[in-house]
Amino acid sequence: MNKKTVFSASVALVSTLCALTLSGCNKIKIAEYPPANTSFKYAKDDSVPFSSLGNAPVNPDRGLRGETYITLGSGEAFPDSGIDAYDYLDESLARFAPDDIKLMQVYVYLKRHCNEELPESALNELKRYLEYLSSKGVKALLRFAYESSSADKQGPRTGNVLSHLKTLKKFFEDNASLTDKSIYAFQLGFIGLWGEGHSSVHRLNTKKIVRAVFESFPSDMFVTVRTPELLSLVPEEYEPRAGIHDDYLIGYSHEWGMMDFSDPNYPLLLNKCKYSLNDAEMPWGDQSPDGMDLDGILTQAVGYGLSSLSIEHNYIENGNEYLLKRWQGIFLDESYFSVRGFPYNFSLFTDGKISVFDYLKHHLGYQLAISNLSCENGKATFLLTNYGFAAPFGYVLNVYSDGRKVYSEALDSLNIFSEKYITAECFGDTLEIELINNRSGERAYLYNDIEKENGLNVLRVK
Repeated sequence: MNKKTVFSASVALVSTLCALTLSGCNKIKIAEYPPANTSFKYAKDDSVPFSSLGNAPVNPDRGLRGETYITLGSGEAFPDSGIDAYDYLDESLARFAPDDIKLMQVYVYLKRHCNEELPESALNELKRYLEYLSSKGVKALLRFAYESSSADKQGPRTGNVLSHLKTLKKFFEDNASLTDKSIYAFQLGFIGLWGEGHSSVHRLNTKKIVRAVFESFPSDMFVTVRTPELLSLVPEEYEPRAGIHDDYLIGYSHEWGMMDFSDPNYPLLLNKCKYSLNDAEMPWGDQSPDGMDLDGILTQAVGYGLSSLSIEHNYIENGNEYLLKRWQGIFLDESYFSVRGFPYNFSLFTDGKISVFDYLKHHLGYQLAISNLSCENGKATFLLTNYGFAAPFGYVLNVYSDGRKVYSEALDSLNIFSEKYITAECFGDTLEIELINNRSGERAYLYNDIEKENGLNVLRVK
């Protein structure tokens, strides 16, 4: 069972509604940011060995992600599915275990409470589910939704949504530690079918809801939105926390996608994406349009600075293999990436090539490595490079020597194509490099084949 099989009967109607809604006629306003870096400047040496594909780390807050659901009030996964939410989650995690999934897109359906206050029982359900998810070592990309089928004419009104957001704001405040451990980012959600922002039963005040979402969710977390029109409604004071989620990533312009590539705002959107957390999914495999283009999809993944991409869609569905699975057998060489200006870490190549699947798996989000190490007169200098599509949002680099912190810097600005020379005092033979998330306390590893102890990367400088 998956979301596709539940609502497939209404696809034709919904497709028409999506085309009308997502293409829209609202004025688009994309915030301008300084031009992001577009190339590396420094040659890398082998003073610090790089990880190979076989010993590359599995880091949190990035990468390919699964998809799961919980319907508060019924305990089901997808509404009216009759399948237990925990059973569905366990099955999904087992299915994707070989793919090193650290993220799950979680749909939280409020359908049973759409015309009433959120009861304490629903909040307790949500808390237990997030605790269970965290116990499994994965985080949620969280989306709240009400409407799950175009045939079901039950949905909230604006007042219901605003009331629920007020309740959820207190829930996240009261459960701040759990929120930090279990949630990676939010999607805007709430509006329309599957929380995608279209086809609502009732006409909603979208502007009020957008503002309330950003006011209600934790102030240090990103919220991704489905369309440029919705992005344009984000109040200016919250805009730096807004990213995008393109739920129709196909490699070419389409009315169900994010924006026409010829739109004069598109370059602004791409540049803005280098400063925000963004996610995407391809359509279901058996609903894919003709002409889905590998070059175009990789161009979008890089251009949007994707931190995550759904592996639920277009991988293996009902026993059939689709693009992501097929891409495990399609290999690209260094020239492919260098000609197109895509970031890549050559140490992950085998016999001069890497599969499309492995390229995405390891370059979505951040990918940090150290090179160009030197040590002289008690000072160690090294080059920190991010080979990933996106910044290590929320992560801090700490450097320790002889138990003393000798360097500290937030890495949110270490964006795509970014590299930085770092100099730190060195009182012995080693430096300990810590990459720590300032919300969850989770640590990440460098893409270097070096000693790793208790979440620290040990760099030998002498």
